[in-house]
Amino acid sequence: MQRRIGWLLATIIGIVAIIVVLVLYRSNEQPTRVRTMAEVNLKHNKQPFAKKGSDDDGKYEPTKKDLANKNFVQTGQIKKVGQYQITENGLVQKWVDSKKVNQTITNGTLNYKIEQINVIKNTARTQNALVSARHTLNDRNISDKFTTLVINYRVTNNNAVTAIRPGITAVKYPGSTTMSALSGIYNDGQLNTAGVVPYSTVVTTTTVLVPKKDVANLKSLNVQFATVKDSAGNEIEKPSAVNTITF
Repeated sequence: MQRRIGWLLATIIGIVAIIVVLVLYRSNEQPTRVRTMAEVNLKHNKQPFAKKGSDDDGKYEPTKKDLANKNFVQTGQIKKVGQYQITENGLVQKWVDSKKVNQTITNGTLNYKIEQINVIKNTARTQNALVSARHTLNDRNISDKFTTLVINYRVTNNNAVTAIRPGITAVKYPGSTTMSALSGIYNDGQLNTAGVVPYSTVVTTTTVLVPKKDVANLKSLNVQFATVKDSAGNEIEKPSAVNTITF
């Protein structure tokens, strides 16, 4: 009886030893786990547009050449044609032309007086700048070099209630390309929230993307202003008629 128990214990010990050996063997032969795409990107997130002058925290620093350029405005706003500035994420904005306009568009109880249109050449020096520009203008096809118009105008509210308006809703170029509030137009967000209080005037801007084929032929624009509502969301004015601005 004791001999049988001894053989049984020996058999059990042998089986356990074999199992341990197999487990260790499989562990040593198991291939390395393939990293997920997110993990790969975490290790390889280099920015192909990054150039000398940018640092690791994402804030772009002007180069020595920029700082030595008399047309570079490091702080404040550019004030004359030829000057340029650089945003914190590396977007160069150069004022290349200015078109004087003196045209008033009336839409019911609101007047829009367009005074000046500035032509801006933009160059994204970093990937962050390019992504930001695409996001702001809602156009994923924007390249690292693109042109925008900055339309300067005054909005006068002749209504007894505050006017909340998204600004310009459509711009059509001579080449038949139309930009809309959905893609290619960026309005001053302040007027979407604070609006224009009764019987007052606010100075504002709208930035519009210019298609490459239309850059050399900027002589006029067809502009439409959007629906205007009060702070409760009630419609005050429908979209304006389409008006041609010449310059």
